[in-house]
This record gives sequence, structure tokens and C-alpha cells, in this order.
Amino acid sequence: MKWALYNLTSTTQSGGVETGVWRLANTLAAMGHQVDIIGGTVKINLPRTHELVRVVEFGYRDRDNFPDLGSRARKFMERLSFACNAGPMLRGNGYDRVMLFKTYDVAPGLWYMRGRPGLVGYLSGGTEYYPGYARLGRKLDYLACVSRFNAAQMTKATGLAPEVNYLGVDTDCFYPAEPDKELAEAAGIEPDDEVIVSAVRLVALKGVQRAIQAMALLAEKRPRLRMLVAGQGPYKSELEKEAQRLGLKNRVFFTGLLPQERLAGFYALGHVAVFPSLGEEALGLSPAEAMACGVPVIASDLGGLPEVVGDCGILVRQRDVQSLATAIERLIDDGTLRERMISGGKQRVLKLFTWQACAQRMIDGFKPKGD
Repeated sequence: MKWALYNLTSTTQSGGVETGVWRLANTLAAMGHQVDIIGGTVKINLPRTHELVRVVEFGYRDRDNFPDLGSRARKFMERLSFACNAGPMLRGNGYDRVMLFKTYDVAPGLWYMRGRPGLVGYLSGGTEYYPGYARLGRKLDYLACVSRFNAAQMTKATGLAPEVNYLGVDTDCFYPAEPDKELAEAAGIEPDDEVIVSAVRLVALKGVQRAIQAMALLAEKRPRLRMLVAGQGPYKSELEKEAQRLGLKNRVFFTGLLPQERLAGFYALGHVAVFPSLGEEALGLSPAEAMACGVPVIASDLGGLPEVVGDCGILVRQRDVQSLATAIERLIDDGTLRERMISGGKQRVLKLFTWQACAQRMIDGFKPKGD
């Protein structure tokens, strides 16, 4: 089967959606499908791909070059400029399946595939709805959201009833590994230390400041408690100031952005991984990555995070620092609970959050024309 994974930013950015496109492409190719990734003029170092994956790039007009009528208007015009160049390829290359990943690509995708036998699908992870969205959604041959939470948002806003297709974790990178000795030495981690870990983008909504505050509540009675934070972002300086304000400057260590292949060793240093998000993420796969590495997790009880964690971790109310501190202490002290959550977490990831499972759900979810 011949697939097109159509998304401008797959070749210009390296965020969660973009990573997902590459993972799906390689997974579909490993299953024997021919896959084209259709993206904008390349601006990043492209990941390695399977031999059945081809990357095709097209020019577009950057959103910043359009009049400032609002961010959504600019995104739409950017995507439309890309579609004018890339769309004819959809129409003329005999694709059996075309997958879209951003809301503003739905109309161009359907337009260029009109009258063709190939089927068009959309995997949603956002809420940028607009007039006519529901009508377009009903024309798709496959419509899914990355979580039940996101699907409920779409149903409430549009009346559509999408399927749920969880994204995956790269189990070649995330697995129980040996601790990264180099990181441990750099952070001054000793064998008897109790280590909290978190790997997220350093923005306020990820809630790392709440984890630092929870650590402060435990610091006096747990002198061996340490925290390692992997990632980069504009909020890093604020997090460093918060650690210093709370007297934790020497107990909170920021590793910077780690390549994905080092994260398993990073997680292996931790007794517990924390993800105290303050914002409603559509899914949030970082806890699943920690679970795959054999680390028990604590996460906020909002957005798609409860679907990721299930009963294989502890969920706490957002902004509730005391509950977060209590959960950290409980997981460190209760070895039986830790082992149960470690075992259950790994099984949950392998059952629900692999790219193989995601790709198969997508294949099975397409409805042939006329059904």
C-alpha cells in the first residue's frame, strides 16, 4: 500500500507531532508499505528512515510574512501556501492512503484527493476548530484523536465522533537500562541518594517548579533527596531561581537537552519520575517513556495524562504541592508499590503505546468509500 504522510512541519521542526510522523513512517515501512513524507523546505537534520520511506519537500510562505490577523489566520495562510505547491502531488501519485496531522490541512487534503480512489485520514492532537470543520470531518475516511480526552473535546465542539488512537513510545530508545554514570558524576549523585527525575520541555506549564517546591517540603527530613531535570526551554532560569530561593541549588541539577538515546540511562538514575503538568495536554507521552524505562511515575490528573498513567502510577491534582510531596515520599518508601507500578507500567506501554500498535489501529480504522 502506498501512503502519504502530509505535514509541512515534519521537515522544518522537531516537536511531538513531527516526531510522530517520522515514527509512523518508519513503522509503516517496516510493515511493508511504501511511504512518502511530504513536508516543507527542509530546515532540520532529518532522522534516518527506512528504505521504503521517501522524503519530498515543497516550498511555502512562512506565516510571519502574512499580515498579522491573528496566529490562526497566519497558520492557515502558511498551510494554504504549502498546499498550492504540495497538493498536486497528492492528486497525481496514486496514493492509497493520505494521512493529515494538522487541522488546516484537512480541506486541502480532501480537495486534492477528490475523485481519486485513495482514502484520506486525519489524526488530531489539538483543538483548533473553525467554521465548517464538522462538515469536513464527516468527509474523511478516517478520523481519530490521540486520546479519549481530546476526542471528547472534539465531540463537544463539533458533534463528530472520532476514534482514539494513542501515539507510541520508541521502545528502541526507552527501555530498562543501566544508570548513566557520566550524568551521575556530573550531578554529584551518590549510590544512597533518592533521586527524582523529569524529562520535559522547560516551560511553565510543565510544572517542574511544583516538583521543586514539593522537594523543598521533604528536604529537611530526607537529606539524600536529589532531583535531575533533562530538557531545555525559556523557563530554565526561573526554575534555577526557584531552586536557589528554596535552598535547593545544590540538590537540583539541570542536565540540558539530552539526545533521545541517553534518556534510558537518565531515567535509570531515578527512584521516581514526576510530570506535574499545569496544562491540559492532549496526551503527554513523557510519563509513558519513563514507564517503559522501568521508573514509577507521578503525573497531574488532567488532560490525557490519566490515560497514559492508568493505574500504573500516582495521579495528583495540579498545583497541589503537598499531594505531590506525599506521592514522592510514598513511592520512595514503599518498595512493593514501586515494583507493582514498574511491572504494570512496562506492560501498559507495550500494550497501548507502541508505534506498531498505533500504525495497526490506523490501518484498521480506514473505512473504504461507500461504507
